[in-house]
Amino acid sequence: MEALFGFLTILSFAALIGFRHSFFMVPLIVFLSIWVEDFFPLSHFPMYSDPNESENYFYVATMDDKGEPEALPVRKMTSITAPKVKKMYKSWAREYADERDKSDRDLTKEERAEVGRNLLAFLRSQAEQRHEVLPDNLALVEVWIVYDDDEGFSETPEVVAVLPAGDKVSS
Repeated sequence: MEALFGFLTILSFAALIGFRHSFFMVPLIVFLSIWVEDFFPLSHFPMYSDPNESENYFYVATMDDKGEPEALPVRKMTSITAPKVKKMYKSWAREYADERDKSDRDLTKEERAEVGRNLLAFLRSQAEQRHEVLPDNLALVEVWIVYDDDEGFSETPEVVAVLPAGDKVSS
């Protein structure tokens, strides 16, 4: 397969020189990047070249009768996407920690829950502005994805904060 892509790269280069048309740059670049594969700087996915062993994501949920979180379509209800929820939480936690002269990594579970409740209250107000109603007992859930050589990938969800119905943003 590499020989084929090498041949096509050379053919594209020859066509570029022979016809002197910029169109032949596209196949040249495509075939060259496929042929070279993941050698920096010609990598397909340079942002994934050195991933961490663990990563997290957040989602907004409602708590069911058993106390288990059920994910909500937060973008549809608030116009804020799930990745934006994570960015907002991290930013608000950083600001909260800075006000207390500490690192956001040193926040206690109670402090993290306060930041989470404020975020959930904000999302509830965003939904109200869109004439949507978020269900009772909103929860902010953080899920850690961890890779272990022996066991592979595992996901560990943790409820960061729960906002009962009717709660408003605290100061």
